[in-house]
Amino acid sequence: MPYEYLREIAQTRLPITVDDEASIDKLRVLRAADLVSVMLPHPQSGIHHARVLAITSKGREVLATDQEPLLP
Repeated sequence: MPYEYLREIAQTRLPITVDDEASIDKLRVLRAADLVSVMLPHPQSGIHHARVLAITSKGREVLATDQEPLLP
């Protein structure tokens, strides 16, 4: 789930590069919910990685409450 991935990201030192397509899809959801700041590849760009820059203040609030948010 994207929220579980957010918790995983919170345990790492940022920025990180992600090249797993399933993880990139989770990042798209987390970004849409304004929980992370991430540079995502355009689907037709030929780039196959994303760069997670930060967890947003909203993302940190969600992590602090330890309640899974309603994601888009």
